[in-house]
Amino acid sequence: MRDDVARFHRWGPTYEKSLLQRLMFDRVHRVALDELGAAPLAVVVDIGCGTGRLLRAIRQRQPNARLIGVDPAAGMIDEARRLAPQGEFHVAPAEQLPLPDAFADVAITSVSFHHWRDQPAGVREAARILKPGGRFILADILPSPFNRLLGERARTARERDELFAAAGLAPLAHRRVPWTGIWMHVVVSSARR
Repeated sequence: MRDDVARFHRWGPTYEKSLLQRLMFDRVHRVALDELGAAPLAVVVDIGCGTGRLLRAIRQRQPNARLIGVDPAAGMIDEARRLAPQGEFHVAPAEQLPLPDAFADVAITSVSFHHWRDQPAGVREAARILKPGGRFILADILPSPFNRLLGERARTARERDELFAAAGLAPLAHRRVPWTGIWMHVVVSSARR
């Protein structure tokens, strides 16, 4: 995450006004929402939740779920608390989720994975907080020379599969989100417990 946390902290109050919200993130969120399915969920955790935009959309489909957002940028969390006061929000990095083991039905992250300082540790944390059979839904950018110039750590599907397998997560599906350059990767945790 390098200096990303400070940049996102400052960006918090105006983040929702970004054109990227409508042009890219909303499209990615629709695909992620479809992956949640219709069955009632007890707990959904958004890792790298930003201002809580995805959690607000999840609330429309899962009105009884406990929705928890985690982000390392305090400015983003402040805005999330203002926009979604019914949610629960924590300032923390993906690598140190302040949540108990085997706690969540779904852990989800959208367009934040390439910012994680230690991706293997973050994936292990996502796996740790999932109940047996819980799902980890990840949507992130595809690797490209442009991303690498920016210092972003996008992973190929194969590299992600290897990270997930090392954390005890089994791949379920790979989906591309049209017109965004985003690859939707859905995995299911193995029943280790």
